[in-house]
Amino acid sequence: MLANILNRAIDAIPPKISAGLLRMTPRPVFDWKRGLSFRSFVNYAYKNSKFYKDRFDSLGIDPRKVRSPADLKDFYTTAEDIVNHAEDMLCGRPHMVFESSGTTGRNKRIYMSQEDLDHSGSLDRVGFSLWGVEPEDRVVNAFDFSIWIPGHLTQRGLERSRLFTLAAGKSDPMEVYKRIPIYNINVIFGEPTWLIKLTEIAEEKGSYPLKLLIGGAENMPEAARPWMEKVWRGAKVRMVYASVECGGVLGCEVEPECDGYHVDEGDYYIEIANPDKDGYGEVVFTTLGRSVMPLIRYRTKDSSRIIEAACPCGVRYRRLAKLRGRTDEMVVSAGGNLYPLMFEEILKDVEGITSDWQMVFKLRGLKEVMEFNLELKDGASKDNVRENVLSKIKERYPDMWKNYSISIFETEFIYHPAGALRGTARKLLRLSDKRYTK
Repeated sequence: MLANILNRAIDAIPPKISAGLLRMTPRPVFDWKRGLSFRSFVNYAYKNSKFYKDRFDSLGIDPRKVRSPADLKDFYTTAEDIVNHAEDMLCGRPHMVFESSGTTGRNKRIYMSQEDLDHSGSLDRVGFSLWGVEPEDRVVNAFDFSIWIPGHLTQRGLERSRLFTLAAGKSDPMEVYKRIPIYNINVIFGEPTWLIKLTEIAEEKGSYPLKLLIGGAENMPEAARPWMEKVWRGAKVRMVYASVECGGVLGCEVEPECDGYHVDEGDYYIEIANPDKDGYGEVVFTTLGRSVMPLIRYRTKDSSRIIEAACPCGVRYRRLAKLRGRTDEMVVSAGGNLYPLMFEEILKDVEGITSDWQMVFKLRGLKEVMEFNLELKDGASKDNVRENVLSKIKERYPDMWKNYSISIFETEFIYHPAGALRGTARKLLRLSDKRYTK
């Protein structure tokens, strides 16, 4: 496949040279390669994947005539497709699988080959170089290493960069803090809420002169950046836009003035579905560098817009504006990927409350707060309800409990009389995210 040949050629280029090319290559060259790769992958998927062949045939799509996403008309892939047809999407033998929770609570599965994993690691090397990571730097990888993807793929990039690394995983921030001076760490990767907890520890006990803090998998409160940079004595704070479905990093911040994420247009074809008057709509991507399980026009349910204007940092890739939110009910928070069904499972047999409830996610300073709004029955004990709810979280959602137990987020319980939450509304908004609203 021609696109894979091009990708392997790119992998062979030293990361500093690749980073320089991103600032020097004319925009039309990127557009040409993106279009070539898109056509190549559409035909490849049709020939090798039962899912794509069946779907294209049913819609009367001839892949040989496809030149751009517009030629696929109303064809998209969705989270439901991944949940229900992951094995049919495969174009070859996978080497590794990752999972991610969807809004229904059923896990999405993303398969990758060894070549896919190696290519992702090579792309991470380029990203590290754009951030100014040098061979002598020493890194902590505190992303989760469970069935999710960030820890594993970040580690691939660090290994291919031959950087000294402490592969900590999402352990207690205090344990990482104690090891920073032992190993002379100056670069730390982790989820924003985890990085905030680590910074709180450093502010109390004393900090070190870090170089970079790289966050991903959830939003970073803007107020946290200057505070973190001050505590860590001038360290730069950068964010990436990534997901399990991406199979890597779709975009990254390079400099603060970039005002968004530079999209890896060599490996993703980005579209905005149903944009409003300001250009905001649902982010849709096609993978251009993944051979075992390509995703064609995948609907992310993230809301953003494409920034076409040239970026002050000099990188010629287009940018995605900071995400405005999600188009579904899932909330990506310090407690994990949370959806209504999870809280139904937690609250369904807690004695003393009605069946109506609402979760509100907010910030207290920089700390995320998970607020339980519950309707209390007559004579019920508030303390018993709270203890019962926390017990159910510990029993049924150990990952959420782990984050709570190491103070990544806080809980708050607000009690209401029966019938107060719903009022006259037919439908009660179960999850309300107020963390980033003005």
